[in-house]
Amino acid sequence: MPELPEVETVVRRLRSVLPGKEVSAIKVYKQKSFMGDIYELIGTRITQVNRKAKLIHIELKSGKNVLVHLKMTGQLIYVDESVRLGGGHPTADWLQALPSTHTRVSITFSDGSNLYFNDQRIFGWIRLLSPSELENEFARYAPDVIEESISDEYFWDRVQRTSRAIKVVILDSKIMSGLGNIYACDALNIAQISPYRKANTLSKSEADRLLDASKAVLQKGIELGGATIEHFRHIDGFSGNYQKEVAVYGREGEPCLNCGGTIIKEKIAGRGTYFCPNCQI
Repeated sequence: MPELPEVETVVRRLRSVLPGKEVSAIKVYKQKSFMGDIYELIGTRITQVNRKAKLIHIELKSGKNVLVHLKMTGQLIYVDESVRLGGGHPTADWLQALPSTHTRVSITFSDGSNLYFNDQRIFGWIRLLSPSELENEFARYAPDVIEESISDEYFWDRVQRTSRAIKVVILDSKIMSGLGNIYACDALNIAQISPYRKANTLSKSEADRLLDASKAVLQKGIELGGATIEHFRHIDGFSGNYQKEVAVYGREGEPCLNCGGTIIKEKIAGRGTYFCPNCQI
């Protein structure tokens, strides 16, 4: 699933081309992928492209809002005569002719350019929302890890309230949004904290260290354009580079960068978890 840095990267790329575009046509290939009245989109202009947690928020001049969740295999790909950019789950759709067999929704703009929503497993979605509906949706998510409101004091207060495994806690979007599996594994390794530790057993200094590491890995992920974990040849406007600098994720059997111990992989709450049992205590 694309994580916060990957979604932020898609948002920044689309922000460079979508504002000012007028929607002239929409085609919905898979009904469950689009919720709303398509005719409310026709003729309206895009004003902004933003992000909340892992949601892509496209603001419209009409006052309506397009909200996109890529989920596990979603992509947004913009194409015009000279540019092809976007991102999401890495597949051949990045490179091949569009619409493809995975295209669920296509939006055509008055200048002839197109925005394609592709989704292999059809878990992602596009929703057309009113301002009040958007507010209700956003209320489900805590602030992003990298926001100032997620302070040392805020995080310390939250971890002391639960005995759940610390990895489960930092993945909980009701506590803080945006930290997915790749970056959670890396943050815990950098902070040298076991993913199995009960959250309320962390000391204040350990909690501070973990929050600092969480913010740092997300900022690095954003700087590097996210991670493209699957082996995929590079194309401008798509691939990220965080996977070249991961601390532990995907490095099972390799030496830990902290201590030289051997990285292992186990499952915690159903998620593949990479860590070093030697230094993460």
